[in-house]
Amino acid sequence: MKSIDDLRQDHKTILRSLNVLQCMAAGENGEDVDFDDAATLLHFLRAFADEHHHIKEEGVLFPEMMRTNQAQGGPFRHLLFEHSQERSLVEGLGDALRTRKSGEFVLFANRLTSRIRNHLEKEDGILFPILEVLMSHNQDEKVCEDFEKVHLDPRLMDDLRGLESKYLRKTA
Repeated sequence: MKSIDDLRQDHKTILRSLNVLQCMAAGENGEDVDFDDAATLLHFLRAFADEHHHIKEEGVLFPEMMRTNQAQGGPFRHLLFEHSQERSLVEGLGDALRTRKSGEFVLFANRLTSRIRNHLEKEDGILFPILEVLMSHNQDEKVCEDFEKVHLDPRLMDDLRGLESKYLRKTA
């Protein structure tokens, strides 16, 4: 399934950004947090994870699958709820950056990292294998066509590579 492969690739990119976030928050009280770098990463999380990836799931994949597989509505609603929780944590991270509260930044970074990693494991390990069975070839093609309408600013990936180089001492 091309659409599921596309979402799995997005998950890998999101995990890369979480690795950077964990390194940024590694100090016990966040005393070494570079707020400019943290703001760049926060922008990446909002633009890539929410505006790009979640749009594909919430605006394309989930509605298509719920339209044709009504029995699957509960799991999709649960995942949508988790997306909402993630957005709330991202806002908390943003508030910590605006107020320059390093300790709160670390707290929200750790909560967000844990929440998203858990969420991605559910999608990759449970939801996507189910969708690969339920989704028809025609649905996959339709979803892929709609995914292509969701554009991504390529500079975002440059920002992520730069942060990885600085914080993870490698270029991905």
